[in-house]
Amino acid sequence: MKIQAIEQIKAVPRIQKFRYLSIFISCVLFLGPLTLLPSLAGNSDLCGRLCMRRFYLYFPGMNWDDLFTHVSVALVGVVAFFVIITFTFFYGRIWCSFICPVGGLAELGSRMLNDRWKIEFRSLPQVQIRYGYLGVYMVLMPMLGVSACTLCYFITVPRLVEAISGGVVGLAFIFSTVGLVNLSLLLLLGFFASKGRAYCQFMCPIGAIDALVNRFGAKFRFTYHIRVDRHRCTGCTDCAKKCMCGAIKMVDKVAVVDQTSCMSCHDCVDACDWNAIEWTPAPRNKTPKRVKRGVEIHPEPQWQAIAFHPKPKVTEVAVDWKRVANGIIFTAVTLFVVFTAWVH
Repeated sequence: MKIQAIEQIKAVPRIQKFRYLSIFISCVLFLGPLTLLPSLAGNSDLCGRLCMRRFYLYFPGMNWDDLFTHVSVALVGVVAFFVIITFTFFYGRIWCSFICPVGGLAELGSRMLNDRWKIEFRSLPQVQIRYGYLGVYMVLMPMLGVSACTLCYFITVPRLVEAISGGVVGLAFIFSTVGLVNLSLLLLLGFFASKGRAYCQFMCPIGAIDALVNRFGAKFRFTYHIRVDRHRCTGCTDCAKKCMCGAIKMVDKVAVVDQTSCMSCHDCVDACDWNAIEWTPAPRNKTPKRVKRGVEIHPEPQWQAIAFHPKPKVTEVAVDWKRVANGIIFTAVTLFVVFTAWVH
């Protein structure tokens, strides 16, 4: 068993070893009995001044002064939030995949479990669920007086680690009603989810906003994002199967990356034997590169982060129901915000 475990560790690609080590160090710094980084801001957890999830919530009748108050209360978290999305614009979702101790701990726990115990969530319509919930989180929950802390990984994971280490506050939270609900979500969408990132994909408001920035940044040729060279792709689907977020689909036997779901974790890069997918800016040099079994690619790779397909010439108008759902969600949230602001 030990020899088999050692061989499995050796088989892990180098970038993934670095990623797991980075997540582990982040967990040590942010979580556990030490909480070194939160203590620098006078906190014992990731709440209060470090909270990155509350300042942009919309309350009926709120004005700019209310927003500034929310920002000042969680100033450290607000600054961290904008640092994260700025970095995402240039380099992809490195925070989510390499640093975040909350989603990272759930992923590490899931990776250590046998696949037979895991639930597959990656095939679900992620964009609709994610931004539908984001609208509920930002608008509906505050309107109903439901605290943003009610369903929050950033409370649950630190409290769980605290409870495991014997902390009274952590134990009290875990065995409360809210704690049990959050613990159930952590188990269902974290430890027992395939790849461990279902909560990150569906319910994390930071991840939802970060994903939009990731897609916007991927439009620029000078930014680093996961990109595909259509001419190298063989349509083998290895990258799609490996993707922990279900962000890769095969279109006309070519891999297409959905940048609103991609976490820049490099799993797909490691899976591709033909160097058809990389974390890279669009321009590349023209030096021939050996890809596999002595094969060389001489033309400059045409790296694409977002695929644009010509519209098919059809006589009937095809209804894109995903776009319809997105439009309904966006319109409902917008009308609610305008209406409540006008009433007050």
